[in-house]
Amino acid sequence: MRLTALDGWRGVLSLIVVLAHFPGEVVLQNTSFYYSGSAIIDVFFLFSGFVIVAHYEPKLANGYGVKRFLTERLARIYPIHFVMLMLFVLFELVLVYFGNRAGLVDREAFSGGNTIPSLFTNLLLIQSLDIHDMLTWNYPTWSLSTEWTAYILFALCMLVPGKRFLPFAIVGFIASPILLAILSDHPMRENYQYGLLRSTYGFAGGALTFYVFYWIKTKKLDEGVPMAVWNLLEVIATIAIFALPAMLGASRVSAIIPAGYTFCLLVFALQKGAISRFMSHPWLVHLGVISLSVYVIHAFVLLRLVNVAEVIQKLTHVQLIDSQMFHGAMTKIIVLGPIGNNLLAAAAVVVIIVLSHFSYTFIELPAEKKVRQWTKARAAARLEEKPVATRATV
Repeated sequence: MRLTALDGWRGVLSLIVVLAHFPGEVVLQNTSFYYSGSAIIDVFFLFSGFVIVAHYEPKLANGYGVKRFLTERLARIYPIHFVMLMLFVLFELVLVYFGNRAGLVDREAFSGGNTIPSLFTNLLLIQSLDIHDMLTWNYPTWSLSTEWTAYILFALCMLVPGKRFLPFAIVGFIASPILLAILSDHPMRENYQYGLLRSTYGFAGGALTFYVFYWIKTKKLDEGVPMAVWNLLEVIATIAIFALPAMLGASRVSAIIPAGYTFCLLVFALQKGAISRFMSHPWLVHLGVISLSVYVIHAFVLLRLVNVAEVIQKLTHVQLIDSQMFHGAMTKIIVLGPIGNNLLAAAAVVVIIVLSHFSYTFIELPAEKKVRQWTKARAAARLEEKPVATRATV
């Protein structure tokens, strides 16, 4: 089952995340959406729950094996995570020997969130399980940490007799937002502390959306509906993706946003309208395919822009960066003016897309294929061994 409209949306939303993280004022910033738009990340959790349950629940119910599932999922997210983490470490070493000694960089290496202890938690993908008091190293990968944990929870649920995720999805979908609203003043901004609740919430919501989608397709309830209705539903869903964070802000009430996003996911999974056809364009679909790389790579590229601007500023005494308070911490931002910042952001997006294409082609895809071949061979070998073991017992 290939839902190309969802791939297209995944690609578009990954670029919105990049722009939202750009270290300077650009078109998305200083808007109500920007200050609560981190809820866009929860769309990815929903996508994950939908796709994983659709693809793996029947397999796990028929002997696919939890170890095989987790091995393959780790092979999907870990290679690019590891490569980029090593690049971050390499840059910290460069800071030690070059930046600080030359007086061009005023931050000490292996400080802040980029410490040796946090390096080990990142290597283990547990960095966002309320272990640290800040985001660490490649900060967007907090969501990989919590998503990997969600995979483990899903696999454990599939070990329970009955081998159906539905009851667990219902519990997770109800309990997670309640806990988020109780524990946090800003539920949709949680990451290193209560990020697991966000990923569980989104994953469960995606799973429930798939069950509804499957019921609709089985009953053929989507057939015979006028195109005008589908177009209207898709327009409403598109507006909702951006309007919900803007309207609800970062308050406790924002915990209902992922629940609202389940409607958007369902509408575009059915992919009947004009917006779905647009999102199914091959370029957008490919952007969705490489979106993991876009997400994992972009922080490194954007942070290096700040470093380059900082060095140029110190050499030329022309102000290119400034510091401002953001989420309670001083953050360096690029100050090239509205036109300069937006042009630089656009150029950064292009660079990130190109790098992501190559990282997907030469890192993600080969690693995933190799591991899948290995797990498939092991599964085949076990099947061949079983008759031999039976005969030997007899």
